[in-house]
Amino acid sequence: MATKLGHSLAKVLGIKLNYRNPTGEDLSRGESVLSSSTADTYVEEEPRTIDWIRDVAPTGRTLLLRAYHTFPFVHWIGRYNLQWFTGDMVAGITVGCVVVPQSMAYAKLAQLDPQFGLYSSFMGVLIYWFFATSKDITIGVCAAARPA
Repeated sequence: MATKLGHSLAKVLGIKLNYRNPTGEDLSRGESVLSSSTADTYVEEEPRTIDWIRDVAPTGRTLLLRAYHTFPFVHWIGRYNLQWFTGDMVAGITVGCVVVPQSMAYAKLAQLDPQFGLYSSFMGVLIYWFFATSKDITIGVCAAARPA
């Protein structure tokens, strides 16, 4: 019904429906009108895994750019100076004086050995340092979120 209505509307408006088929040939294989009479047989090579890997695998430059953007410390580590080091040492010692006893105490409260508290406070910071930048990173046990 819709097709008949569409054809009738096209006829009234003067739209040629077979403008893509100037020769009037019936096409049955999905080929183009312009290539149906001159079609040669085309045999495609079987795809190989190594060709796919070459197409998909990143180049060395792309890998370097990904590493540069994934690890932010790479941006500033070359400009790191003694003044920053001094400030970082003071901050590290200050945070360490708070975090070490606090993490050990919270581990004991959870009935764990104190080293588990130390692991939770330092390993997160070490891993976080590679992927983000922050002036004051303290990850681990803390009293900020207590149950109500």
